[in-house]
Amino acid sequence: MNQVFTLADFLSFLLYLAGIAALISLFLVLLNVHKVLKNINALIEKNQGEIDHTIKTVPALMDNAKDISVSVNSITKDADDMVKTIKPEVEKTMQAVGSVSDTVNGITREVDNTTYKVSNAVSDITDVISDTAKTISLTSDNAIDYFYIFKEVIKTLKEVFLK
Repeated sequence: MNQVFTLADFLSFLLYLAGIAALISLFLVLLNVHKVLKNINALIEKNQGEIDHTIKTVPALMDNAKDISVSVNSITKDADDMVKTIKPEVEKTMQAVGSVSDTVNGITREVDNTTYKVSNAVSDITDVISDTAKTISLTSDNAIDYFYIFKEVIKTLKEVFLK
């Protein structure tokens, strides 16, 4: 019973263990793949009618998509043609709008200037009327003062001559 256990034997033993572990892991992976495939197969069998219906309707859907694409292309072409036709008229309209806008701006400036001039004229007339009213008021006050002075002079002269 004297057996020698060499390093080569030990490495062979480890290699066998690694091989066994790899085979067990491969078996477990294959077992899981088998379960997944079994579930997929059950799902396909369960929905076979819907899958067949979908496969049958795909060509019709593709034809509808083609018809829609043709319609969209036709509409796009018509819209492009309309834009090309309308574009010069829109440009003319925009120029006319710009011209009208310039004219309105000029009229607005003239109205502003005229309003400013009228406002200044009214202000000047108001100032002149106010000054005239003040002058008349002062003049009438002076006239009344002269009247009282003249009255006093006549009263004094009356008293002097009548005595």
